[in-house]
Amino acid sequence: MANKILSLNKLCKIENAAVDGDVLRIGGYACHYDVTNLNSERVNAKSFDSFFCLYNEGKLKPRLNWEHTDTVIGGIDEIVSKENGLWINCHLNQGVKIVSDMIAPNILSGDLDSFSTEGYILNGYNGIVENAEDDSYYVKDFILTAVSIVRTPADWDAVFTVQNYFEEMRAMKPKAMRVFPNMLY
Repeated sequence: MANKILSLNKLCKIENAAVDGDVLRIGGYACHYDVTNLNSERVNAKSFDSFFCLYNEGKLKPRLNWEHTDTVIGGIDEIVSKENGLWINCHLNQGVKIVSDMIAPNILSGDLDSFSTEGYILNGYNGIVENAEDDSYYVKDFILTAVSIVRTPADWDAVFTVQNYFEEMRAMKPKAMRVFPNMLY
C-alpha cells in the first residue's frame, strides 16, 4: 500500500490509506430515494429489486466509468441499498491514464466528487409512472449497468468521498477530541 500524504492544514497531515497500489478507493450515494432529480426522475428502494436479483446471482456487474462514456475507469466493489439511497464503494484504477492524469488529482483536491447512475428501465415506457403535477416520473424497475463519475450530477447530493484514515478519525471524533481538544475537525 502506497502512502500518500494529504495536507489538511498547517497543523494536520494524514497518510492516505485509500491509495492501495494503483487503486484509489471512494464511496458514497449513487442516487437518493424519493427525491426527484434534475432529470425529473425519481426512484425508491423497490426500483432496484430486479437489479439486485441479477447482481446477487452474479449475472450483472456494473462498472465505474467517466461521464457516461465507454471509458471504464475502475470497478464497483459493493452496492448496498440503504434507507436514503443506493450506496456504493468502488475503486479507480490509476493505471488508466485519464484517471492518473486528471480524475484522481481532481478527486484528491476535492474538485470532483459526484456520481451518476446509468442503466435501463425494464418494460420501457410501461416501467415508469408519470406525475402530471410536477412533470416528474417514477421508475418501477431500474437495471443499473454502470455508475459514472461526473462533473454535474442529476442527483445533486450523489457525492462521494475518498475512503481513508481521515474518515476513521472522524468516526472516533469524541475520543480524539479528548486527546486533541484544539484540533479542527
